[in-house]
Amino acid sequence: MDISCIEYPAAADILCLIHTERADVAVNQKLFLSNIGLVVTLPPHRSPAGSCLSMRRPLLSPSPRRKLTLFYSEIGQLEKIHGDERVSARKGEAGWVLYGPYAILSPGHYVVEFDIEGDPSAPAEAVCCSIDVATEFGTRLLAQKELTEADLRRSGKRVALEFDVDAEDVFEFRVASTGIGALAARAHRPLKRIDRQSGKMLDIILPEMANPFFLAHLDEFNFFEKNGFTFQVTAQKIIAEFSGTRFHVNNAEDFQVLSEIFIHNEYNFITGRDKLVIDIGMNAGLASLFLARDPSVREVHAFEPFSLPYTRALRNFALNPTTAAKIRPNQFGLGEKDDQMEVMVRPDATIGISVRGADTGRPETIHIKEAADIIGPLAEHARSADMDLVIKMDCEGSEFGIFEALARHGLFGSINAMVIEWHKWWSKDKNQMTLIAPLLDAGFIVLDKTQLSNPHAGLCYAVRAAR
Repeated sequence: MDISCIEYPAAADILCLIHTERADVAVNQKLFLSNIGLVVTLPPHRSPAGSCLSMRRPLLSPSPRRKLTLFYSEIGQLEKIHGDERVSARKGEAGWVLYGPYAILSPGHYVVEFDIEGDPSAPAEAVCCSIDVATEFGTRLLAQKELTEADLRRSGKRVALEFDVDAEDVFEFRVASTGIGALAARAHRPLKRIDRQSGKMLDIILPEMANPFFLAHLDEFNFFEKNGFTFQVTAQKIIAEFSGTRFHVNNAEDFQVLSEIFIHNEYNFITGRDKLVIDIGMNAGLASLFLARDPSVREVHAFEPFSLPYTRALRNFALNPTTAAKIRPNQFGLGEKDDQMEVMVRPDATIGISVRGADTGRPETIHIKEAADIIGPLAEHARSADMDLVIKMDCEGSEFGIFEALARHGLFGSINAMVIEWHKWWSKDKNQMTLIAPLLDAGFIVLDKTQLSNPHAGLCYAVRAAR
């Protein structure tokens, strides 16, 4: 990927050209930002009919000194004419001249104005561009108009679209060129709210910058959007939704968790019977939510010793009250024996935290309970209620001590299925075979997905066979 930036010193404006080449496609996209000095990587190329990312931002009070200075373009070049910014596309270039700005609007009646200059040499009655107001990732249009060169001449190059907003949402005001001739569109698209009773128009001024984490990871958010996720973004938070489940996105580590759980479907147990699930290493609660949304899952008992991910899990559960009613979160970990220890934890990390702690950070006292003392009663409860017992285990090295406790109390025979993410870094003498051996002895069939390129951690599935 090549990124080239041209800075306009007078206004501290930056034009970023992102060019990515694959074997089958070349991609060029641009993000123009004025007076905020931010360079970001844009998502892959999209067609005018394609979907788009959303970005939620609060409205600011009207101010005559400010205007919208964050905008997006798929084709064309940025031009500055008398201090005004516009995007100019050549003849033969078809696509989005402008899209975004991902403005959050409350219910009301609005009008947005487009300033567009066509190509006098183009056929007067041929459609040269279209303008629209879109929401729901570009899939729902509230207003749309196709324009010919003659339309632009008659309108004095300024065209307005009125539209109604029924519920708060994220909106784009887009200009697409057909490529039949050159086309230039002013980046600033004045937006006004119309009072329904008086007809008075009030300028709506949008902020100059949205959530910086969202801007810095547009390509990742675009990937997840293409895989069925939607996002609500404000300056303070990002809430994702997938198949009816909602959760906060806090940092780049969350992308790995989202991929494993919702895209790669790593915890999609199907037993054909009702089941009780034990989630060892609850983290931010996403696996618990994924498992609990299964109608055949009657209970999820989740365990997380660290306060930061535990608190995040409670926030995610609060977004999903119906699903979360099945989940019993516990702020302690499971291990070979009861223990209490003080470890160092990093405030910027939630995954990859083990009971050994980090090298730096702040001290935290965590509590561990002997695994058999907790799992034994749950196994008996599942048996008496005629439920399968399924265990998901991702506890950063504690799995070896947990297995020793389960073997010592003969509990493997009470478990129907397990998925174990194992980690070798505590001992060079232990690996996945240390865990697989007692499973085989207990009549399990094990699928070891450990990759040869990474012998220090891996994933194993175990199902107890009927013999």
